[in-house]
Amino acid sequence: MKRMFLLFALSVLCCLLFPAAAQERLYTVTETELIRLEGISENLAKDKQNLQSQASSLTERLRGQEKKAKTLAVSLLEAESKANTLNSQLQTERETLKALRQSYNAYELEAAETIAEKQALIDEQKDKLYRRMMVIIMLLTVLAAVVVIGIVKGKKIFSLFL
Repeated sequence: MKRMFLLFALSVLCCLLFPAAAQERLYTVTETELIRLEGISENLAKDKQNLQSQASSLTERLRGQEKKAKTLAVSLLEAESKANTLNSQLQTERETLKALRQSYNAYELEAAETIAEKQALIDEQKDKLYRRMMVIIMLLTVLAAVVVIGIVKGKKIFSLFL
């Protein structure tokens, strides 16, 4: 029991001493220091307002930039859509041009064959015409010779033809 009482007395003593040790010291602030602290506080308040103003200004600029970015994104999508459409049209036109070239080449080949056939026919007709002209010239020569001989020999030959 003595031990208990001794332990109780020791704990009461410790409890009374520790709050005194835990108490803070009291400081005295002079008027000059107080004015200086108020000035610092006012400057901090002004700086805080300036920073808030700058932050709101930057926020507005950021919103504006976001709107521009959205507008540019929409424009980019429209441009990509137009580009895809134009590429599709270009591909179609290329295919059409290729088909037209093939058709034109086939037409040229057919036309060249037709021209060659017609030229052969013309050459054949020229040969026929040349042979006929030669026959006519020979006949006219013979006829002229007969006429000349008839004139020379007399008019008897003419009477045979009339």
